[in-house]
Amino acid sequence: MSTDTTGRAASVGLAFAVVSALSFGLSGPFAKALIDAGWSSAGTALVRIGGSAVVVLLLLAVLRPGVVAAVRHDAPALLLYGLLAMAGVQVAFFNAVRYMPVSIALLLEYLGPVLVIAWVWVVRRQPPSRRTLLGAGIAIVGLLLVVQIWSGTAIAPAGLAWGLTASVCQASYFLLADRAGAQTPPLVLAGVGMAVGTVVVAVLGAVGLLPIVLTTPAEVVLAGTNLGWVVTAALLVLVSTVLAYLTGIFAIRRIGAARGSLVALLEVVVSALAGWLLLGEVPAVIQLAGGALILLGVALTRPRPETLPETL
Repeated sequence: MSTDTTGRAASVGLAFAVVSALSFGLSGPFAKALIDAGWSSAGTALVRIGGSAVVVLLLLAVLRPGVVAAVRHDAPALLLYGLLAMAGVQVAFFNAVRYMPVSIALLLEYLGPVLVIAWVWVVRRQPPSRRTLLGAGIAIVGLLLVVQIWSGTAIAPAGLAWGLTASVCQASYFLLADRAGAQTPPLVLAGVGMAVGTVVVAVLGAVGLLPIVLTTPAEVVLAGTNLGWVVTAALLVLVSTVLAYLTGIFAIRRIGAARGSLVALLEVVVSALAGWLLLGEVPAVIQLAGGALILLGVALTRPRPETLPETL
């Protein structure tokens, strides 16, 4: 593959990654609006993953991109993807916030990109460039400013364990998509993973480990408008899950797990802005500065055309 072709593929991959981060970033306001209206966190997670599984499985039934062959050849990765990247992230994060402020739990979860870079470096023996390391460092500093960890309280051991588990699960999303994506169509990876994740969350709810509470509230308000629970849930499923995961998988296949995970840090910035516009949660000036640093860090991770490899 020529350098120009590779560069275009990388640019397309970066665009997919940005769309994925934007879509994921909207999930917080959508989910919080439903939770404020009476849904439990686990119930919201079940609807999010389960509804997305239905949509993607219907697409699979129509397009038939080789589901049986993919399951036969890549079953372990698909199961791990559903267990960790779909169910694990949300379950671990929801448990972490039981013991600590959301800001600290979010910071712990977003150690995932650092774990991805470390894994690619140590296990795959692909050391990141100085430019990538600098970008990662700047992005992490920006993330610290966005979540403002100094405003939290002492971390309970159980909360720390759950938060670190969330970061491992988040890292698995990038690493498993990077590995399985080469053999498994992105639609199959997402669909099977969502189906597995739905089963996991449903079982945890059935045995009482996660409280599943779903109601039909009269009002679910976003940006001062009553959208209702049906529209809000549909946005959570279609935009913040189906679109987010599919574009994320496409992106990782083109730009790799390490860079994909760093671009995903934009989700924090989008969440802050969406919270401001949709929920009236005005970000502080220091959070805006942190968002600017994240953007700078992500920009630095993009390689120059002459440094791009000949093959993806």
